[in-house]
Amino acid sequence: SGYSGGIIQVKQTVKTDTFSHNTQTFTEITGLNVLITPTRSDSKILVEWGVYFGAASELKSGGLRLVRTIGGTANDLIFVGDQASGNANIVRATNWATHMNTSGNRQNTFMGGKFLDSPGTTSQVKYHMALAAGQGGGATVYVNRPEGLSNTDSRATVPSSITVMEVSV
Repeated sequence: SGYSGGIIQVKQTVKTDTFSHNTQTFTEITGLNVLITPTRSDSKILVEWGVYFGAASELKSGGLRLVRTIGGTANDLIFVGDQASGNANIVRATNWATHMNTSGNRQNTFMGGKFLDSPGTTSQVKYHMALAAGQGGGATVYVNRPEGLSNTDSRATVPSSITVMEVSV
């Protein structure tokens, strides 16, 4: 709109296929990213995400984090907590779910959030979600599906999305 607080542009990506990962190393979720080129260097970017994921029914866990890349060269962790002594997970995770799907791997766990970012650039910015397995690693975590699939509502595949809006200051 050009006025303070107005929305200048909106971009969205919806991921309808599935993804899986089985290590504690965060990796980009294929197809769950969005590109935006801010029109002004002082613009804010409102990032909203909603991701469904699942894991095994035992004591398994997984984590998501929001990552920003500017100009294709820098990966910046944004929207993370301060690191406590000896606790790297606080720095690593945006959202963390522990003991997901303890009722028998039948439900997807929803993780969503919003963050108002200040990238300070007019270069292209990429926002993406990254996924890691937790609880000792080795357990597979899934995006857009629970561990067990069947032809029932509780074991269905679902979509995830990431949306960005350039907001004038």
